[in-house]
Amino acid sequence: MRNASALVATVLLVAGCAQGGLPLAPTVAVPAGRFDAVQGQADLVVRAFVEDPTGETREVGGADCDVSSIFFAARLTTPARFVFPSFGPQSPTLALHCRAGALEGRAEQGVVSRWVRHPGAWPGPGPWGWPYGAGGPWGWDGWGGPSYVTFDYPDVAVRLK
Repeated sequence: MRNASALVATVLLVAGCAQGGLPLAPTVAVPAGRFDAVQGQADLVVRAFVEDPTGETREVGGADCDVSSIFFAARLTTPARFVFPSFGPQSPTLALHCRAGALEGRAEQGVVSRWVRHPGAWPGPGPWGWPYGAGGPWGWDGWGGPSYVTFDYPDVAVRLK
């Protein structure tokens, strides 16, 4: 009987994989005011999913998730947008633990650093000087604007088992 109840709960929680997924629940935010070294705001979307016996992935709505790092902790219900303070390159790894009925899963998500260049810049470590940057004095060689590093968190999909 217990397995039947868990199956019914799972069926009620599982939604088909529509384009873009289930609509997001209200945003959960961690206030930045209590931190000294905040360098902006980070956000990600947390979704939970199960895999059926055929290997098809289905999103689970209503999974309760605890999100924690060395700086903060929060609770959210999937699918949800999670907004929290960014600490730049010192941004912590997030640990997620989600539960839906008898199902549960864990995931971790660290910050990802990437370089962003202005639209006219050539790829690579640049800036490229003439004659190596094909544009040379016309500004196509990466000298026309700044490049900078960003620190982002990719969205998280927690697999429930």
